[in-house]
Amino acid sequence: MEVDFIASKPDEKIYIQVTESMISDDVRQRELAPLQRISDNYEKIILSLNTGMDASYEGIKSINLCDWLLGD
Repeated sequence: MEVDFIASKPDEKIYIQVTESMISDDVRQRELAPLQRISDNYEKIILSLNTGMDASYEGIKSINLCDWLLGD
């Protein structure tokens, strides 16, 4: 129940979870749970190796890791 990475600037913050896959319901719930417990409105994302899984779960973005690293 911890967030993998938190990047912050004085007026900005982003929470990042990293997982190999978001296909399994169990993994999805495990990765979403820590981010769902955070009550602020800063950006929250989950990075995975899945392609075509770009989605949002209650405002938490799920993004392909390679696309995110390349800035797509």
